[in-house]
Amino acid sequence: MAETALPAWAREDAFPEKPDLAPYGCWDEKGNLTPFEDFDGLKKYLAAGKGKLAWVWLPEHPRLIAPEEHPPLASAIKMRRRLFAEDDFSDAKRGGLIFGGLLIWSIYAALKNGGLTGLGQSQSLGIALLLLLFFAARPLWEGWKGRKELAVFSKESLREEIPEARFELWLGSQKSPFTQTLLALLIAAGAVQFFTSGNGIQEAGLIKPLYHLGERWRIFTAVFLHGNALHFFMNVSALWYLARRAEVLARWPHLLTVFFVGILGSGWATVSLLPTHTSVGVSGAVCSLLGFLLVFEVLHRPLVPRPARRRMLGILISLIVIGFIGFKFIDNAAHLGGLLAGAAYAALVFPKSASSHRPVILGRDLAIGAVALALIVLSGIGAIVAMMTR
Repeated sequence: MAETALPAWAREDAFPEKPDLAPYGCWDEKGNLTPFEDFDGLKKYLAAGKGKLAWVWLPEHPRLIAPEEHPPLASAIKMRRRLFAEDDFSDAKRGGLIFGGLLIWSIYAALKNGGLTGLGQSQSLGIALLLLLFFAARPLWEGWKGRKELAVFSKESLREEIPEARFELWLGSQKSPFTQTLLALLIAAGAVQFFTSGNGIQEAGLIKPLYHLGERWRIFTAVFLHGNALHFFMNVSALWYLARRAEVLARWPHLLTVFFVGILGSGWATVSLLPTHTSVGVSGAVCSLLGFLLVFEVLHRPLVPRPARRRMLGILISLIVIGFIGFKFIDNAAHLGGLLAGAAYAALVFPKSASSHRPVILGRDLAIGAVALALIVLSGIGAIVAMMTR
C-alpha cells in the first residue's frame, strides 16, 4: 500500500528521527532520553518498568518506533506489564482501604443524621462512592485486565497491538494549541474562583431562577466554574484527552465548534430538565466532545484503529456509571444534552468516509471555528470578570 494511502500514524515518517546518542534507547512522553550501548541494557530497562515508556530506538530503524514493533522486546514488555498489573492491584488495595473506610463513615453519618432518608440524600456518600470507584475499582479492573492479557500474551498478540500503539504515540506527539487554550481559560477561571473570597457560583454560575429572570449569559460563564477541586481536576483531565484527540483528528475549527455547541446543548438541557438546580462545570462541553468522537470515529473507521475506537465506548460507560452513582449532585441532564449535541454535529457535518486521511478544512470551517473561539474566550473572560467585580 502506498504511503499516501495510509493514515498519518501508520506512515514511515509518523515518528521523529532517532537521536544520535547511542545505538539503543528510550524516549518517554516527557522528552527524556535514556540511551544504552547494547540491546540487553534496553531490555533490562523495559523489564524493570522504569519510566513511562513512549518510543524506543534501534540501529536497524532510522526513526523512533513503538516497542511493540520490535519482536525481540516481547519478553521485556511482558515483564513490564506484569509489574504494572501488580502496581494496579497495590493501588486498588490502598484505595480500597482509604476510600472504603470513608464510604463506611459516610454511610454511618448519613444513617445517624437522617436514617434511610439521609442515606438517599447524602452527597458525601455519593462522593465517597466516586472516590472508591476511581481509586480502588478502576485500578482493580486495570490490574485484572492486565493479568488476563498476560495469560494469552505472545509475539503474535503483541503484533496485533501495533496499530493502536502507533496511533496513541502519534496522537500524543501532535501539537494541540487550541486544546491548551481551552485549558488555560479553565485554569485561569479556576484560580480566580478558588483563590478569591466566595466560590464564584453566585456571581457566574448557572443559577436557574436568575437565568429565567433574564441573566442568559450565565449559560456561558458557568462552564468555567466548578463545585470543588475534585470536580475541576476530573473535568480538566477528561478535557485534555478528548479535546486533544478531537483537535488532532478533526482539526481545530471542529474542536472549538463542538465545544461551543456542547455549551449550548448542555445548557439548554439542564435549564429545561432541571429548572431549579444550580449548574457549574465544563463537563457538558466535555461530553459533547465524547459524543462527537464516538460518531466521527465510526464515520472515519480507517483513520482510527478499532481498539482505540473502543476506548471511547469505555469512557461512555464510565460516564454512565458516574452519573448513576452521583445522580444527587451530578448534572446528568447537562451531560446528556452535551453528548447528543456533539453526536448530532458529527452526524450532520461529516459524511461516512472510506479515506484514511483526516478531513480537509474548508474556509467555512475556519470562519465558524474562529467565531466559536471568540465566543468561548469571551465567555471565559466574562466568568472571570463577573467573579472579580460582582
